[in-house]
Parts: sequence; C-alpha cells; structure tokens
Amino acid sequence: MDDTEGTHTSPPIIRAAELQEIAIALSVPEPAGIVISGPGGSGMTTLLDAAASVLSGSFSVIAHNVSESFADIPFGIAMALVPDLPARAKVWPGSIVAACRTAVRGAATSGSAALLVLDNIDFLDDMSLWLLSQLLVEPDIRLIATHRSDRPLRMELMESVVSRQLSVVALDDLTQEQLREFLDDRLGGRAARSLVRDIHALTGGNLQTAKLLLDEAAARGEIVEQADSWMLSGPIRLDGSQALELTRHRLEGYSVPQRQVVDLLAVGEPIPLAVLEQLGQKRPIEALRADGTIRVLKDGQETATLSHAIEARLARQQLGPERILELRRSIYATSSPVADDSLWTLFRRVDLEQASGLPVPEADLLAVAIAANDIHDNRRARRAAEAVRAPELGLVAGVELARALYQTRDFPGAVTVLKGLVANTPDVLTVDFAHAVWLLLHSLLPTSPGANVLQAVLQDARRRLEAAAVGIQPGDPAHLDESAVRDELDVLQLYLDAQNGSWPSANSELFQRLCHSQLVDPGLRTERHPPPPTQASVLLMALVSQGLAVSGRFADAVALSTLALEAVGRLPRCPVDFHSTVLTIHGSNLIWRGQWGGPEMFCAGSSSFSNRMSYFGGSAHLYRALVLARQGSLELACEQFRQAKARLDEADPEGLLPPALGGLAAAAWLLGDVNQVRRALTAYDSRASGGNYLASQLAESYSSAARSVLIGAEHSHRKLLQLAGSAAKKGHRALEMLNLGLAARTGSRGDRQLGAGVSELVWSVESGMPSGQEAGQEMGTGQLSKGEPQQASDQEEAFVFDEPHPASPEAGSSVLPGVVKLSQREREVTALVASGLSSAEVAARLGIAVNTVNAHLQRVYGKLGVSRRQKLSELWDELAKPEE
Repeated sequence: MDDTEGTHTSPPIIRAAELQEIAIALSVPEPAGIVISGPGGSGMTTLLDAAASVLSGSFSVIAHNVSESFADIPFGIAMALVPDLPARAKVWPGSIVAACRTAVRGAATSGSAALLVLDNIDFLDDMSLWLLSQLLVEPDIRLIATHRSDRPLRMELMESVVSRQLSVVALDDLTQEQLREFLDDRLGGRAARSLVRDIHALTGGNLQTAKLLLDEAAARGEIVEQADSWMLSGPIRLDGSQALELTRHRLEGYSVPQRQVVDLLAVGEPIPLAVLEQLGQKRPIEALRADGTIRVLKDGQETATLSHAIEARLARQQLGPERILELRRSIYATSSPVADDSLWTLFRRVDLEQASGLPVPEADLLAVAIAANDIHDNRRARRAAEAVRAPELGLVAGVELARALYQTRDFPGAVTVLKGLVANTPDVLTVDFAHAVWLLLHSLLPTSPGANVLQAVLQDARRRLEAAAVGIQPGDPAHLDESAVRDELDVLQLYLDAQNGSWPSANSELFQRLCHSQLVDPGLRTERHPPPPTQASVLLMALVSQGLAVSGRFADAVALSTLALEAVGRLPRCPVDFHSTVLTIHGSNLIWRGQWGGPEMFCAGSSSFSNRMSYFGGSAHLYRALVLARQGSLELACEQFRQAKARLDEADPEGLLPPALGGLAAAAWLLGDVNQVRRALTAYDSRASGGNYLASQLAESYSSAARSVLIGAEHSHRKLLQLAGSAAKKGHRALEMLNLGLAARTGSRGDRQLGAGVSELVWSVESGMPSGQEAGQEMGTGQLSKGEPQQASDQEEAFVFDEPHPASPEAGSSVLPGVVKLSQREREVTALVASGLSSAEVAARLGIAVNTVNAHLQRVYGKLGVSRRQKLSELWDELAKPEE
C-alpha cells in the first residue's frame, strides 16, 4: 500500500458490498472508524488496500502494517506514528497522545482529514488501543483497521465499538464466485470451473491459503492452460493444503538472497528501506515487493515490513537465538547514527547492547528505566535499573527498580529495595529521597500494615533529614533542597492522616504556600506563571479535595481534584503510581457527587476530549465499570468489574476490591447470571473488610442487592433502600443507588437515563419499611412512577416520597416504634455510627461539630432504648435485614 499516491497492488475488488459499507460509514461528518474483522487470511488486507485507495480522494491516507514487534512495548503504535519521539523528553501517556495527534495531522495534507490505516490491529497492546481511542475523538482523524476474528476483541476496542467510535465490518470466507475473480487476476486469464471448485474445497474459501496453494501448484507445474482457461493437470496433493505448511514450503522455495531479506524483516521490522537495501540485494527486494511478500510504506521515510505475520514467525523459529542476534547487530550497525536518539531507538539499542554483553552507558540505562516505567513497560525498566552500577545514580535507579517491582505487583520486593534506600542513601537532601519515602509507604499499603508501621517509616525519614540538615543555614544553597524535602514529608504525614479519616484544610499555611499559585485560571497560565507544581503540592490539593467531598462540598471537591489532576500533567515527571493515586481520589470525589464519567473527567480548561487523562489499573477498570453500568451496558460492565478484580486481587491499597466484587455481583444479578453472582459474593464475603467509608458503603450496597437472587427474595432489602434514599438526598452516588434500589424492589433493571444531566425522578412508594427520610415517610413495594421534578441544589437528584396513610395497618408493623420517631439528622448520625465511624469522623462527614454528634446520639439512645454503640449497630443491622 502506498499511502502517498493511494495505489495498491492487490487483486481487483472482490468485496464490493463491504467496500461500499466502509466508504459510506467513513463519509459521515461525525468521528468514526472501521474495524475489518475476519479469519486470518480471509482477505482483510486486500479489502483494506482497496478501501484506502478508494478513500484517498477524500482523506489523506496514512498507512502502517502493525508488526508483532509493536506488542513488545506498551504504546507500541506510537513507534509507527511518532518514530522520532525524543528519548529523554518527558514521556507519559498524555504526552504520547499529544505527539501522535500532532504526527498524524502533520502527515496529512493541509485542510484534509487524516485516514489512519492499520493492518493487524490485534497485535497492539491495550495501551495502544487506548491511544487510538483518544485520537478518534478528533473530528479530523478517522481509522480503518483489520482485526483477526479468531483473536479476542480487547475491551478497549469493544468500548470504542459500543461508544460508536468504531463499527465492525465482518468478513466471511470467499464464495466460489469471489474466488474465481481472485484466480482470474492471479493467473492473468480465465480459471476453469474445476480449478475454482477444487481450490475452494481445499482451502475453505480462505484467500491467503488459496494464494499459497495456487503458487505451490504452479511451481510444481500442476496448472496448465487448455482451451483458453487454466486448469489442474492432476489432483492437488493434500499434504500442502494447510496454511502453516504452505508457508513453510514457501520459505524453503526462496532463493538465498530472498531468504536473507525475509530473515532481516522477520527479526527487525519495520526497517527503513534504505537500510534494507544496504543489507540485502536490490533485485530480490523488488521481486518480493512485486509478489506482495514485502510491503513498503511511505511516511516520512520508506519503511519495509513483511505482509503476513505467519511468515515472520516461521522465519524466526528457523533462525535460532545466535543468528537473530547477529542479524539485529547488522541492522543497527547499518542504521544511521542519530545524535538525539528517539525513545524507540534507545529502547532497542540498549536491549541489543544488553543482550550482546556490550557495555551500556549508565545514563542510557537510567533513561530507559525512567521512560519505560512512565509508559508502563515495567519489565524493561527493571532490567535497565538493575544494570545501573554508578554510586551517584544509586538512589534514582533504586527508586525506578522499586517502581517496576511495585507495578508488577511484587510488593515485598519493592518494600525491601526501598527500605534499604531510605535507610542508607547519602542523598537525603534531594526530592528523590522524599519520593522514595512516598513509594515505600505506597508499597506497604497492600501488605496491610498497622498505622504504627507507616508512621515509623515517616519518622525514620524525618530523623535522617534532621541529621543531614545539621549546620545548614537559611542562606545556604542546600537550604532550599532541605525545605523541599521537608514539605514533601509534611504532606506525606497528611496522607497518612487521611488514611485514618482526618483530611487537611485549605486554610492551612502549608496549603496556601504550596498550592495557592496552582489555583490559577488555565487561560492565564504562561510559561512562568504559575511555577511548576511539585508532587507535594499536587498530593495536598487532592487530599484537601477529598476532605471537601467527605464534608459534603461535592462541587468544590471535584473542582479542586480536577485542578490537581491537571497539575499532574505539568510535573517534571508523571510517575504512574502517583498519577493513579491522584486519579483515584478524583474518581472518588466524582462518585461522591454522583456524577462521573462525564465532563468532570476532563482536565480544567480542556475544550474537547483531547486533554482527557487516564491510567491503567484496577481503579481505572472499576470506574469504567461504574460508568458502563450507569449507561446500561451490563455485559461490558461485568467484564470491567472482572478486570478490576483481577488487578486488585490480593493487592488493593485503595480498598477498591470489595466494591469491584460487589459491583460484579450486582451487574451479574441484573443479567440473570446466578452462578457468577454466587462466585462474586463468595469472594466478596472473604474480602469485605478494609477500605474507606466510601468503598465499604458502595460495596455493601451492591452486594446487598445481589444477595436477593441467592435467597429468592423478590422484594428489596431495607438497608439497600435506606442507602439509596440517603444517597439520593445527599447526592452521593445517586444514580447507581437509585438503579439498584429500583432493581431490588421491582426485579427490573432500574431506570437509566443517559445524558450529561441528572435524572429527574419522582419515586412513589407505599409504606412498609423505613426509608431513611423524614419522620413518617416510609418505603414499601410501590411501583416506580414519574412526576414533576423538584429543584435540588448542587445538581443533586430530587425525590418525592408519598406520605403513608396514617391508618395503614402495615405502617410501622416491622419497625421498632422508636425508629419512626428519629429525625432526619438522627437517622443520618445513627447510620454512620452503625457503620463503624467515630464521632469525629461522623462530624467531618456531616460537616457538624463533634459535640452535636454526641448530642444526637444521646437522643437516639433514649428513643431506641440502647446505651452503647455496639447495641445501636446490632439494632440498625437487624432493621436492615430482608423481610421474611
């Protein structure tokens, strides 16, 4: 395929209907893309070439053949789109997306939309597919790609299909008429009916197998021309009918120069054509191009790849490790030296030097470790960090090694490395020391340490800082370094306090000093204003926002955590573990508010999806699952809940495993998958402890809803409806609680309303169980009805509950008389205390004084006839049990 001239060497169009479907789909004004899916060798590449040629008049075609080597590196597609991505610049998902967007637009003709054409998209990793989804939200970038239907369709692709970013054109194997068109073109004449019938029977209509079989039969002299048509001289031998064997025969049939070219491409693709011509003879290269074995793409420079992955795989299998290493050395020795290496060239060069036993500069090893960790390539980062020996680089290399271990879930290994660093490094007066302490605390969390263990780590770090700072005067250059490290450790203390429910205030001196300059309108920012943020300032903003959410100031919390998330992108580096923490807090704030997955997930000041930030881990999958469940896409939500479980299992520093398991149970219940409900609840019951108040409440609401399928209850649980009513009143997780409440009560899937706004529902109920609302208002088993919405502040949902008839015989029948006498505030205090919160935590949660909480408790004790918190919790839990 030639993406400059739009020409192709494929046979005549044999998929006319599918080609028309592709052309029509890509001609609409909305952002769109096409995935051509079919069995391997079914002709997807042929259709891709034809579609690119037809659409080149409307788009600037940018074509790439995705080789298997792209799968070795996260964001591997960026190797093709931005081959010159600087090696030592700040590299993280956000910058890679921006660089790819710029590169695609730069390759397109001015004023013309870009059509990104990718063959073998199923070789790409999850992060590459996420990157493509970010590109596709741009109205001037479209995509057409091939994907083998016998390989799983990754979730990132499925989400793009569901969101209508992509549509799928599914190919079947060739009909006899389509195969006849192909054979006529391949033979340069008319194929006899018997030839078409026999090859179709032997190949099942698979285009690639038919091509290989035809070529082999022709090489044996078994195809002859008679009466103006081509036919078989005898029956085709069946021993060569399988695609794998036919490809092996094809490799054996190449001349020595041709096989050398194939081996070079199998080892090092994609290779610049100029380099390939220096290593191999030009005549065999041209012959392989003419035959379709080699594809040459024009994008800045001509690059060559093999057309079919199976040929490259077989060629590598026959070479052996020593020969592969020899060929790789020759490729890189021939490649032009680049003063400022690209990231991908640096990765490959250091890989080659390490595999060859050649000396590698320490600075290159450290650069690889840092960049690889920042793009989630943790195995490469670990290999490079372990090879660093220079004492002056020991702290930074050790932190990168620990980060690689942490990201690959080797938490004990990360803790061991970091303990040694924090205790022994001489570089205490550097922010790298503070970052090592941060990562040590973060690595300890999955091991469920006591609070005293975490506090001891921080105290030891402070003692080392005080010892190193002895004799430093305010005017000394080292004083600024000392102050920066001290600020980082002070914020880490606040981080530990937040784990116990005590959040910092925006009125503190530390917040004003570290964060005030960052609270600037994005439109007013310049290169020097505000100054670059630090990890301490970003984390402090996130912690303060979490405290605002807990105290009920949801809009302020989301606004502040959005600024914190946006500031992450302006840090000198964007470590994935730190990014994940800030994004987790931001996502929690959005869930508290009951509005997430919408515009709040974009950074401050962004006008489109282009600045959207994301990361890859259990927390991200959980939030995706919640968004999908909100939209009613339960099958996809179940898959995301499972992905979250797999990534959070046995290592859940944020306490998000219980809600992931509870959410999986609830979504599976709504789908009617009883076995999955049972498995999820079994796992939930064994891991339900731990996590913060938000996570535990969310988890309990989901699991409570799902349990009814196991006990055969057709009506709702009191506790679930209490939580739903209270959440709706406060705006906490309103929509998903409403859906689960309705589903539990009616057996339906709930009422899901899509769109950016909040559902405006009136919930009409009958009496029969406590609602958690004003005294005298109770929920029962009434049906959902819609009415006039009420106005609610801060975009909270408004709910109207029908008053129960005072003479109703059921009124209060299953409720202690004292419960219905509790005021709204008393009910809120009781529910929070029963969940295990202290009076101080309840006060922070409700935004009232501790003395006020205790006064409410004393009145509750008198009304319910209890005298201790334990008895109050038991009574409240008893009321939450399902009716018999």
